[in-house]
Amino acid sequence: MSATFFEVTARLRDSHGRKLIRFAAVSAFNVLAGQAMLYGAQVLLGWPAVQANVVSVCLGAVPAYLLSRYWVWEKRGRNRVLGELVPFWTLALVGFVASTTAVWYVDTHWAASPVVVNLANLTAFGMVWLVKFFVLDHFLFGPERAPAV
Repeated sequence: MSATFFEVTARLRDSHGRKLIRFAAVSAFNVLAGQAMLYGAQVLLGWPAVQANVVSVCLGAVPAYLLSRYWVWEKRGRNRVLGELVPFWTLALVGFVASTTAVWYVDTHWAASPVVVNLANLTAFGMVWLVKFFVLDHFLFGPERAPAV
């Protein structure tokens, strides 16, 4: 018998709800900080859109990793290079490339205002947000898997 939509969502909520809420909070913090940096770099510093995007994304990546690792997934101890660092930064690079491409496109094809540039950045990161959560949860920071016997 197949599970109903409500049973599936209840299971998801029970098994991933706390982490998903924390991940959403970390993401909201990073979105607000990143959007403020992106907008401020364009408006206050007069930087071109792509340069402002590159700097804001790079500056936001470090707190995103640290908050995700220590608060969302409650990992302590040494970072695992191949198990945590490389996959996390690969996903960060995907977001970086997607957002920079989107910002470049709207800036060069539409002569976009800073608000439109911010929306392009936000849309690009939004597209990878849920995928990133499940990848991080299942492959990087999720519960330790018992070794196969």
